[in-house]
Amino acid sequence: MLNPDYHTDIDWLHRISHRLDLFRSVSTSGKTFVCRCPYCGDSKKSRKKTRFYFYTKKRSLNFDCKNCGVHGSFWTFMREQCSDVFDQYKKDQMLKRLSPRQNRSNGTLDLGNGKPLTKKEEPIRSDVVKSLVGCISLSELPDSHPAVKYMIGRCFEREQINRLYYSEDFKVTAQAINPEPLSEHFPSEPRIVIPFYDNDGNIEMIQGRSLDSDSKLRYISIKTHEDVEKIYGKDYVDTNKTTYCVEGPLDSLFVDNCYATCDSALQRSNADVLIWDNEPMNEEIVTLMSKAIENKRSIVIWPTSPLKKIDINDMIKMGINKRELMEIIKSRTFSGLRAKLEFAKWKRV
Repeated sequence: MLNPDYHTDIDWLHRISHRLDLFRSVSTSGKTFVCRCPYCGDSKKSRKKTRFYFYTKKRSLNFDCKNCGVHGSFWTFMREQCSDVFDQYKKDQMLKRLSPRQNRSNGTLDLGNGKPLTKKEEPIRSDVVKSLVGCISLSELPDSHPAVKYMIGRCFEREQINRLYYSEDFKVTAQAINPEPLSEHFPSEPRIVIPFYDNDGNIEMIQGRSLDSDSKLRYISIKTHEDVEKIYGKDYVDTNKTTYCVEGPLDSLFVDNCYATCDSALQRSNADVLIWDNEPMNEEIVTLMSKAIENKRSIVIWPTSPLKKIDINDMIKMGINKRELMEIIKSRTFSGLRAKLEFAKWKRV
């Protein structure tokens, strides 16, 4: 048996966490977790007791049940409790060990031949991944999976889809993000999970998108704390280039270098260009756009005034590709007096 890579073990623990009853983190460092024991079943009198621990010791992930006494390495746990995915787990461990090793002292990659390859520093997201309990990246799911099929049906491409996650039970994921008690009516259902990161790649919030188009709660937002600023894309946007801001996180995936505010208050962002949905008959949107013009902000004023709301995803589904969309956005970006003239022609209230 090879010496397991600790980060791969942590990653796999979260990938199989949806199988573990009442799984949750119990340390601020994200290195200790509990659940009900899958070996003995834990307490028969109380369904709330969790006495099975995953813990870190000397950069190694281990398990121990305080009820039946079973213990061992995470490798052993995977072999005994997750045999259906054990081969893939072993493969991941082997690939990790065979891949180039990072030399932590100088920020380079050691290729094993004495020739280091410089690596660009990127935000470390280990704590982010740990927070997405019960989730799996859509990049790991086949096109036949309901969540991926839903996104493809809305004309999203794999490159965009791969930034999202899937939770079989969004209530479990939500409870891991924020320990505050949830309503007993909070839906325990599968949802697409949209993670919100801060500038350093730490998770701030998640948004769960229902797969049911008729759901009364299409989106549910869960913050890590009350002071979180609802802006999607902080970790992704390059502020050295022109930045854009739209209302919806999913719509932002079609726009280059784009934030999203999850509502129509786009001026909360520092984006260079603000892009509201095409709603010329919506008094609230018209008022917000007018204020933005008065505040000397650059905004997109769409070339047509539809009777019903049209968002960016609607445009993509109508056959406009991302390149054509960006051409429209750039050609319809206005500020100052020209914005006032175009806005007067566009609005319908």
